[in-house]
Amino acid sequence: MRRIRLSFLPIPVDPSTEAAAGLYAGCMSKSDVRDLLSRHAPAHGTAPTSIDGLELIRVTAPLPTVPSIYPASMCFLVDGTKRVYFGGECLTYGDDSFLCCAMPLPVEAEVPQASVDEPVLGLLLSLETPAMTETLIASEATGQLDIEPEPTGARGLVVADLDVPITDAVWRLLQLLDDPCARQVLAPSRLRELYFALLRSKAGSTIRRTFGASRDLGRAFAFLHAHLAEPISVDELARVAGMSKAVFHRRFKAVTTLSPLQFMKAVRLNNAAAMIASGMNVAEAAHQVGYVSASQFSREFSRQYGMPPRQWASTAAA
Repeated sequence: MRRIRLSFLPIPVDPSTEAAAGLYAGCMSKSDVRDLLSRHAPAHGTAPTSIDGLELIRVTAPLPTVPSIYPASMCFLVDGTKRVYFGGECLTYGDDSFLCCAMPLPVEAEVPQASVDEPVLGLLLSLETPAMTETLIASEATGQLDIEPEPTGARGLVVADLDVPITDAVWRLLQLLDDPCARQVLAPSRLRELYFALLRSKAGSTIRRTFGASRDLGRAFAFLHAHLAEPISVDELARVAGMSKAVFHRRFKAVTTLSPLQFMKAVRLNNAAAMIASGMNVAEAAHQVGYVSASQFSREFSRQYGMPPRQWASTAAA
């Protein structure tokens, strides 16, 4: 399939409606998008917006591989590249693709290149919003939701090619950042337009599997993250999901590439690594994620990250 660069196309507009609001000025170039993001995300890091679920991203220096919990979200980059490591695989995305994470997952991520003069710019859009729920319910109710076939080996994390409907919907949503009046009136409909484009993209099957009428696995993930520091059994997660243990185990591994026990361990260690990197002492971080034995925590941490937690703390502080 032909890959489509993030160059925004002219959109036909009814002069009696949106043109009157001054929202369109002809063909939108990549530089237009870059300028808009730079104005609304002027500093390194993530910048919240007044649009529900939308954050902007600006990275001004390379970021080494670090553990992270990716939320249920879509990530688009206008400039630059990010790498995400999950399930023994490296997923790379940039300005011709996007990342879909259908549920909170433990990953390792890095930004190989970025600088003040050439920052990585993009946006993060949550999938856990009322607009997303409304769009999916309305789409499935038609019985005609036309989506791309599910990719081979599909799971809860996928990189997909950008297409014209998505790039157009992204720009139409971003334009609202410069117009408070239009934002208040049009943001819900623009969000639904983008979510609908995502549902019909190659990431659509991944989203529907978690957010559709059968949110069984979604309930289990939410329960796991809410009770991460407590003892949780696979039987308990299967009950929350409303499945037998065998069916739950099979479906869970198909989505995450990990068994439920492996996933719980990975999330706990990932959270602990982030806490240690932020300055928390090792013993407290281990306790916060449910470890009773310090030696077990150190052993499993070293196996996961290739170094003991105290060395990780020193490396993160360097």
